Amino acid sequence: MRQRWALVSWVAVIGLVASARPSGAQTELQRVLARLPPVFGEAELYPRNGTEEISDIARRFGVSASAVFNANGGELALGDELLLIPTAHVAPVPFQDGVLVNLAERNLYLYEQGRPVRVFPVAIGQRGWETPTGGYTIANKAKNPTWFPPSWALEEEPVPPGPDNPLGDRWMGLSIKGYGVHATNSPSSVGLYVSHGCMRMYPEHAHALYDKVAVGMPVEIIYRRVVFGFDSEEGVVCMAYHPDPYFVGTIRPEYVREALQTYGLDKVVDMEAVVQALERPTSIPTPIAGSSAKLLVNGKTVPLALGPTRAGRDWLVAAGPLAKALWAELELGPRRDYLLMRRGSERLFYSMDCAEALVNGRMVNLRAAPQLAAGHPLIPLKDTVTLLGGSVGWDEARQAILVWDGWGMASFPRTSPSDMQASTEARSFFWHLLTTGLERITEETR
Repeated sequence: MRQRWALVSWVAVIGLVASARPSGAQTELQRVLARLPPVFGEAELYPRNGTEEISDIARRFGVSASAVFNANGGELALGDELLLIPTAHVAPVPFQDGVLVNLAERNLYLYEQGRPVRVFPVAIGQRGWETPTGGYTIANKAKNPTWFPPSWALEEEPVPPGPDNPLGDRWMGLSIKGYGVHATNSPSSVGLYVSHGCMRMYPEHAHALYDKVAVGMPVEIIYRRVVFGFDSEEGVVCMAYHPDPYFVGTIRPEYVREALQTYGLDKVVDMEAVVQALERPTSIPTPIAGSSAKLLVNGKTVPLALGPTRAGRDWLVAAGPLAKALWAELELGPRRDYLLMRRGSERLFYSMDCAEALVNGRMVNLRAAPQLAAGHPLIPLKDTVTLLGGSVGWDEARQAILVWDGWGMASFPRTSPSDMQASTEARSFFWHLLTTGLERITEETR
């Protein structure tokens, strides 16, 4: 109730305060999303026959057998089955040129110009011989190295290059004595925690990395079980949940929400998706905010930095792009906690995190409360469109939300060629709704 009266009070003085620019807020949202590490690669499905070993399949796709087991629920037996190959990744953290290793994930990332360009599975130190976290550099490199057994090894004599050498044929030593990244004569161990602290790679991967790294290149080793990334092509924020080989501790859903506060995305995260993802550490990127659904208004695609986000029986979408597509004016409150949308004689006043709106002087219940995402207001799509006299539908084939704004040809006040084209597209879209019998969504938005 207090929020309702605060809303009414703000409406009374809206003409006396300076309003924030919607375009600036949208730019801020784009900038925040760009700060998230990228989601890259695509998971693949592979039909396995009854004779193939998981380790052989995994190596062929450049991943570890343990990663394949985790991605497929951890229970695989010989037989004919469709395997999910975990070749999609969320980069652990923003990083510049160099090597980044996430021990929880047991993957090594090679970065160039601030972007991950390759990812390689690695074996890491076993419990009691944990691979140390921290910032290091590549201190030395060697082809066909000789292994000088440390004190814990059973061997007493140096092991020359060859099939018995556990370092394989490539060595990249770190600036912390006794640790390095190397090939191996036991490729089946890649992806496990079995070494005495070094990081083992498939021989072919060690060759590729060896040719890319130089002495002095930074190497950062972290242990991070939950990582967030942004898929800019889909407009989706994803989370990847990794195993806990060193028994660091349990990750609770509340931690995820708190971590997303750093980016201002804690109010729009899908906590049901988070809870489900935390049931098992699969390392698979899971969408937790936004979606790949497209938004079309009068037949034209509306560009959204963050895709439509499911919220109860509605979708939350960025207010700025939606207002522009609906030929509406938008003003934000001084702290972006309120907004006014105007079109013709219609006036919609929204208060962030409040499931009521003031519409032409009367209070209306909303299916979903507006929220701030990185300083930009997200408003309920279906409620907004229907309050303005429009309608919303779903195109299953295109995985798109279709909006007809309800104004028809008269809704376009300008007469430039581009606007005439927009009017033509709007008319075509309207007839598409009529002729295809597209279901209008009234109480449930798909």
